[in-house]
Amino acid sequence: MLKRLRKRFIITNMIFVIAVILSALVVMCVSNYRRFYADSIKAIDRTLSGDVEDLKPALEFGDRDGKRPPRPKDDSGIGKIAVFTVTLEVNSNTVSGINDSGIQVDTDTAQKAADAAIAANKISGTLQSMGLRFKMQAAKNGLKIAFADITNEQDSMQSLILISVLIFAIVLLTSFIISLFLSKRALAPVQKAWDQQHQFVADASHELKTPLTVILANLGIIKSHSQHTIEEERKWLDNTEEEAIQMKDLLQDLLFLAREDADNAPPAPHVEFDLSRLVWECILSFESVTYEQKTEMTEDIQDHILINGNEKQIKQLLIILLDNACKYAKGGTIYLLLRQEHEKVILSIKNSGVIIPKKDLEHIFERFYRASKSRSRETGGYGLGLSIAHTIVQKHNGKIKAESNEKDGTTFCVVLPVL
Repeated sequence: MLKRLRKRFIITNMIFVIAVILSALVVMCVSNYRRFYADSIKAIDRTLSGDVEDLKPALEFGDRDGKRPPRPKDDSGIGKIAVFTVTLEVNSNTVSGINDSGIQVDTDTAQKAADAAIAANKISGTLQSMGLRFKMQAAKNGLKIAFADITNEQDSMQSLILISVLIFAIVLLTSFIISLFLSKRALAPVQKAWDQQHQFVADASHELKTPLTVILANLGIIKSHSQHTIEEERKWLDNTEEEAIQMKDLLQDLLFLAREDADNAPPAPHVEFDLSRLVWECILSFESVTYEQKTEMTEDIQDHILINGNEKQIKQLLIILLDNACKYAKGGTIYLLLRQEHEKVILSIKNSGVIIPKKDLEHIFERFYRASKSRSRETGGYGLGLSIAHTIVQKHNGKIKAESNEKDGTTFCVVLPVL
């Protein structure tokens, strides 16, 4: 699927580039042709109206020994358009006069040009083979035809077309190479998400399979003891209930992440509440846990810190972080800090215990990360807690990070906006 998506990306990009560059080159060629055409027509009209009498220095029109004479230049250095007029007799259409305005045109060349113009059967037009553009006008003593030399125009347009083709080929090749590179870069997040989805499904299936296997085994044992009382089978029933509760918790976590991932999911309602009070409530609920584990917990909590958010989700975030700290700080210490700095609230929970390797810190908020590494359930949970915490913080426009070293232990730091 990703290969097809990449091909579609490249094809779409190339079509867009081709359309843009072709449009630009066509516009450039057409605009230059129209400018050349307008200049030659203007020169012809001026000649026919009698405004131009002399186009010196003289230019000998026609090829001599296979070479064209140099074209006259104006003050700006741009090639001047060579113009001459031919007067034809009314009946015979033979040349009766040539007004070369300083351009040396022989009679044979003038007659040949006039015959070609008449054969075109148009008042004005272009003689591509002779490199001339013409326009006819009735005169007192016959027919008057003005010709403009367009060899300079033809040469310029040929050069422009060749340059355009070269530019098109270079841009096309460059765009194709860039499209290959960009398609790989652009689809990298898609590839990552695709791989994570497959990993997520595999991990969720594994975690659901384990309690289901235990439940089915317990039920099989109970069925095999059909004569026993419920009290005699209490061990298997309690174990079945424990596995069912764990499976329920896993499904609730999966549903939470699925709802938060949905693009059309309605945002959780945000209200102003006292974060300091909520932190104290969560700490009190963990007092029995720390007492049983002989874990020392110290707090530094600033009073009356108000934030705008979803109180239920923030409470879930606090429980996840405190529960995580208690699991790994058995017999050790936990230090919780809450303070406000300007428009930000900083929550830090530090615990002693097992150090998280540096290479694992960047993956610690990934779903099923712990489970996918070792499939261990010694500390409980399924590796979704920190992923849920990360999602909650993101939904509140905050940041969460983890640090771990031998000196300070493991620290989770959450930064949230005040309001």
